[in-house]
Amino acid sequence: MRGTFRWTTESVFLVSGLLIILLGWVSDLLGALSADASASHGSGDIIDRIWFTFFGLLFVAGGVVYEQHWKFLNDAVFTERYLISYLFVADGAFHLYALTDHLGEDFAVAFFGVFAVLQIALGIMIPHIGPRWDPYLLAIPLVLIAAYVLTRMVSIWPINTIEEVEVFGIVSKLTEGLTALMLIVMMRESRRLRAVPAAPATSAAETR
Repeated sequence: MRGTFRWTTESVFLVSGLLIILLGWVSDLLGALSADASASHGSGDIIDRIWFTFFGLLFVAGGVVYEQHWKFLNDAVFTERYLISYLFVADGAFHLYALTDHLGEDFAVAFFGVFAVLQIALGIMIPHIGPRWDPYLLAIPLVLIAAYVLTRMVSIWPINTIEEVEVFGIVSKLTEGLTALMLIVMMRESRRLRAVPAAPATSAAETR
């Protein structure tokens, strides 16, 4: 049975943008693997990491705006949902770079790898899933922010050390904070729209 997927401007730009993000991470990973073992934690170039991530996201957004610009201009919830999806993908990419910074730490590699894949996959899905999933989406950035704060305050098994506060981690937490804020705004807007009563149908007597 033939699938219903078809290549559109939006899907081509989506794949291209994700490949740009993946290329940035792979180049960063190869640099980390070839660097001296004594290189400091978080030694990847922050500007390059952010540039690759947001250049890829600009590609993704370009396809959507090209095909659905009328919705961006007229549907606030539609626009918010896409912006949140881009923030999820961006933070997923940041966690790929965090994985690079923690090579050799099995738990950290597994943690960042799982959340990176999860966030990027959800980022792709968010524009196409209903609002009933929004509370679950909100839990993800909140859990990640809480985990970051906790691991900078106390030593937790299996890390068994207090993590550093690094610039790239702060960039990731700011992204998560903005994601949570936008999700809350979108959820309130969605509830407000659902609460608005539908316009009453004009009766036959009124049309005479």
